[in-house]
Amino acid sequence: MKDCVYLIGCRAVGKSSIGMELAKRLGYEFLDTDTLIVGKKKASVATIVAEEGWQGFRKVENEVLSELRDRNHCVVATGGGAILHRDIWLELKKQGQVIWLTADLEILCERLRLDLYSETLRPSLTGKDICQELGDILIERKPLYRETADIVVDTGKMTVTEAVHFIEQQVVGS
Repeated sequence: MKDCVYLIGCRAVGKSSIGMELAKRLGYEFLDTDTLIVGKKKASVATIVAEEGWQGFRKVENEVLSELRDRNHCVVATGGGAILHRDIWLELKKQGQVIWLTADLEILCERLRLDLYSETLRPSLTGKDICQELGDILIERKPLYRETADIVVDTGKMTVTEAVHFIEQQVVGS
């Protein structure tokens, strides 16, 4: 088994929920790149984006991902756009399994509609309706997720517990 598990995928696929539970089951540390970014900048994601733009946010995200190369025994929930830092993923894959969490767009939109805090925590990339934006982003990022992932898990068809159990079987068995 490799030392770390990296969860990739777009918003609302369950990276944080599944990641926390998986870390407990494996006895690993749980890390969330957005939380690490907020701690590093001492500002919310929304504030960072408002003050520095998405380019400034991506710069810090790149730094945080680079720092993960030195971590062991961790489960990392990454931001949806973390996949854009392609060079870092080549290195992270050497020490960890990359799990792409996915779900149908309709399921993701429903989850976002039910999440009262989603928009305040994660500002829009384009200013479009959240579901339209998510659909556009998925078209752009799916090839990157597919290319990077070792394992794909459809969280739209599983509970958190079922997804964790499936991932644990895949990761421990490798």
